[in-house]
Amino acid sequence: ASLANSDLGWEKTVGLNFGFDFNLLKNRISGNLEYYDSFTRDLLWTMTIPETSGFGEVLTNIGEIRNKGLEFLIKTLIYEKNNISWETTFNFTRNINRINSLLGEDKNGDGNEDDLIASSLFLGRSIGTILDYEVNGIWQIEDDRMAGFQPGSYRIVDQNGDGRITIEADRTILGYREPAYQFGIQNSFNFKNVTLRFFINSIQGGRNGYMASNHPTGGFNTPSNATNSNWFNFLDFWAPSRPNATFALPWEGSPFQDQARIYQQRSFVRLQDISLSYTLASAMTTKLGVKSARIFTSGKNLLTFTNWNGWDPETGIGVASGNAFPLMKSYSIGLDISF
Repeated sequence: ASLANSDLGWEKTVGLNFGFDFNLLKNRISGNLEYYDSFTRDLLWTMTIPETSGFGEVLTNIGEIRNKGLEFLIKTLIYEKNNISWETTFNFTRNINRINSLLGEDKNGDGNEDDLIASSLFLGRSIGTILDYEVNGIWQIEDDRMAGFQPGSYRIVDQNGDGRITIEADRTILGYREPAYQFGIQNSFNFKNVTLRFFINSIQGGRNGYMASNHPTGGFNTPSNATNSNWFNFLDFWAPSRPNATFALPWEGSPFQDQARIYQQRSFVRLQDISLSYTLASAMTTKLGVKSARIFTSGKNLLTFTNWNGWDPETGIGVASGNAFPLMKSYSIGLDISF
């Protein structure tokens, strides 16, 4: 079922990690900081190969990649007085990777090592680089359209200006799949026996990172399936009455319609966890004959702020992805008793 590779071997990594822990103002401020810089060669990668071999890909060792990044965590006791306290925890991570070498080949004779375009690997860039057609809106009925394009199809940018779209000349670097950074904030408020905690989680793409394609089709590119599913109303597809729609026609409106797609950033900020609890006073627990008791209510994934069109930006599930479900929200009410 897969192509064998008798030369397959181990990845090898050499790197530097530098970090320190800190504790200030009698434990009111504490945390840690870590910086790392590593080089991995003979990278294990599933490389795309010509299908004339009978297979579409093979697992192999290629090139060298550099990873460097920063991880930071800080805990602070902001206020503590008269049975009132406020604690916060903030964490931040950022990773940058760069391909230094691949196969060492120069088949075009330009004096530079070749990229592995079919495997989306480009020297000097991230392993999550996106090479695809650039979309600049949707062709309208009144437009002087490029040959082969119908109204309602994506307007693909002619990168070299030769009046036609080709896979060799008109694809360009659109961005990256990896995020620029991510962070989390947890707050804990205590007032006598009442505790409120909430955690905010966020992943951000920066200028052109954390991107994914997000174009729903009509199901095998047939308009009848889209019509039967009522997608014309459920999604913002193009129509003469909707010239500023988000998505093009749900079926093929041009020779490149099955390849052209829009890319969106998946950046989000999410209220991931929140809880409110009340701990019974010792006098009350003694009367009840228990060691301790706590009543609580909590919720998960209650709010997500994002411009991504789909069920969940973190998993990259678009609104029309197959077997897709929205992110589950959950609510809990409970009682903890210790005897």
